[in-house]
Amino acid sequence: MIVAIERISHSDKASLRQWRNDPAVSKWMYTNHEIGEAEHHAWFDNMLIDASKVYWKIVVDGIAVGAIFLTSISDQGSTCEWGMYLADVDMRGKGVAQAACALSFRHAFTDLGMKVVKCEAVAQNEDAIGLYESVGYVRTGVQAPAVKRGDEMLSVVTLELTRDSWNVREPQLLQKLHEKEVNING
Repeated sequence: MIVAIERISHSDKASLRQWRNDPAVSKWMYTNHEIGEAEHHAWFDNMLIDASKVYWKIVVDGIAVGAIFLTSISDQGSTCEWGMYLADVDMRGKGVAQAACALSFRHAFTDLGMKVVKCEAVAQNEDAIGLYESVGYVRTGVQAPAVKRGDEMLSVVTLELTRDSWNVREPQLLQKLHEKEVNING
């Protein structure tokens, strides 16, 4: 299996909205309302021109299966925020997410020169937190309460990955991907 990340383009607008509105994805987002066409178009058009954001689609053997992104990219080149989702549930647990992580971290640390890549996850999203820790993220705190779901307030786990930690973790992760027959080098 070959995993790649490709920059989001106008042709991906409908797919991103469909993925983001999928209940399996939206239940873990900070806002989980149904995103309408006008709201999505405004967000999408802004995202494409915002220099503090980089969005890619995750592609497996030529088929787009999710999105991964860097946001809040600092002008000083020291920190950014990171996030992802696999919309194709059949791709989960196969190394696809870890491979996409590796590719996005290469961009953040090598191409952009970031020192720290931060992320957050709803505390109940244990699968995502497990993935993040498997690629080298370290928990840095908990924000409680942070996300409203109906009448319930959910906590958010904050995590960080440093460039030094990634440099140590990357060869181990690449070995695991090789063992799963996941190729990120084409």
